[in-house]
Amino acid sequence: MTKIARPDFDATLASLTQTLVDYFLSIGLPAEAVEMYKKCLLLNTQGGKLHRCWTVLDTAQALKVDALTTEQTQDLMVLGWLVEIQNAAYLIWDDIMDGSETRRGQPCWYRRDEIGLMSINDGCLLASTVFIVLKTHFKDHPAYHDLVEVFRETALQIEIGQSYDLLTASPHYGGLSQFTKEKYEFIIERKTAYYTSYTPMSLPLVYLQLATPMNLKEVYKVALSLGQYYQVRNDYLDVYGDPKQTGKAGTDIQENKLTWPILEALDRCNKDQRLTLEKFYGSQDDQEVAKVLAIFDELNLKNVFEQWENEKIASTISMIESIDESEGLKKDVFNVFLAKLDGDALRHVGVAVN
Repeated sequence: MTKIARPDFDATLASLTQTLVDYFLSIGLPAEAVEMYKKCLLLNTQGGKLHRCWTVLDTAQALKVDALTTEQTQDLMVLGWLVEIQNAAYLIWDDIMDGSETRRGQPCWYRRDEIGLMSINDGCLLASTVFIVLKTHFKDHPAYHDLVEVFRETALQIEIGQSYDLLTASPHYGGLSQFTKEKYEFIIERKTAYYTSYTPMSLPLVYLQLATPMNLKEVYKVALSLGQYYQVRNDYLDVYGDPKQTGKAGTDIQENKLTWPILEALDRCNKDQRLTLEKFYGSQDDQEVAKVLAIFDELNLKNVFEQWENEKIASTISMIESIDESEGLKKDVFNVFLAKLDGDALRHVGVAVN
């Protein structure tokens, strides 16, 4: 099998897009609506690193003793794109609910003049796209029903996590006194770890029919740790990241979000600092937000994060080393995933970062 590169994924998406365009035309959707669907699909799946796409394929390559066939490689790239498409649907809705301005350096889909709240239905169409492709492309695969179940369960887990994320951010919820690490970890597990790590690593197990209960349990354990790392780092970058690099301006403070920085601040602050946080966290006023940021700086959260990051990566690597490979699971599945993550902490513990 030849080495797969980004253009191969792009070619798979182009083919998949044409198949979907033909499908919607065949069921009578007017051409202008099909064209808008195509625009939505392509714009909302571009601009990222295709982390989930690569994880699906890399996981399968790590699992297989023999090289993947051309057909298997193509199938796995399609599954990777379905993860990206499902993710795109939820990002459209997430941006609306959060009132976000940009996504991956571009205006959010709903912020476009010609789109607006039509984007809600656009997200629904993208979500349905996943199951259209599964039915047309994988119906005869022996694991078809299990593949469908992976995406259905992923959708439910994201929705559960998003529901609690929005509830805890509500000004009617009870304020910072209701913020706890247990609630934060619940949101991470459902909203982030499941679809960012577990879904793209479990799909190849299902496709290759290696999804034994033990293998799935082992994957979930490591995926949860990786998801925690991913979300905490994302929360940190929302406060301290450069929007030119992250692709979006941080708004977690203004949105009153339950995040790692505010939890750490509440755990470390004195009485006066807490009063300031309680008064201004969730404010839309720039000067009041600056007061929250000043306390984060006083508490030296940058150094706190660096220490947490190093410890988290080290503990995750230790977890990977203890993986049971007796039923076909391979430690390389997780090592490859780790290598795709950004961060100096990875280099500090000897992980080669791509």
